Amino acid sequence: WTAVDVASEIIKRIKKQFPQASDDELREKVHNNLRICFVRKINGNHYSGGETIGLHTKHFIVDDKCAYIGSQNLYVCDLAEWGVVIDHEETVQNIKSEYWNPMWEFSYQNKDVNVDQVMDGLDIERDGEDPATASKEALELAAAQQAMGSGNNKYYAKDDDGMIENPTAVDAAGGP
Repeated sequence: WTAVDVASEIIKRIKKQFPQASDDELREKVHNNLRICFVRKINGNHYSGGETIGLHTKHFIVDDKCAYIGSQNLYVCDLAEWGVVIDHEETVQNIKSEYWNPMWEFSYQNKDVNVDQVMDGLDIERDGEDPATASKEALELAAAQQAMGSGNNKYYAKDDDGMIENPTAVDAAGGP
């Protein structure tokens, strides 16, 4: 998903909760309050080999008082997703100062989300099919896509037990 896709899905849910909100009001809220971006490091958003930096974790910080950190997606999927809600202002402030703010400093450049693209994307269906009622063809396509992996598999290796480990800790013979 793009940052625009994520923003559109968030606004869709807000529209469901507040159906009386006008399009102009939502555009203004998105422009003034919603900040979504790709993760970047000091010298950009790509690894030295050209691959895009990815982070599966989802982060939400609300009013600097409450935070969510986890893997739950914004779309319906049949995965085991985990996360924590931190509803303790002091802890959220520590998370912000030690983790979030340094990452945000390099990542947010006010260029990943265009308000018009967000609002134009509200009618796009991104939920996909329910696995329980999906066609055989859709299930086969999903299985093939899942088998392809994330595209960053060269950064990880499996040990003899099938556990994923960082390949930099494995020598050329495959041993630790």
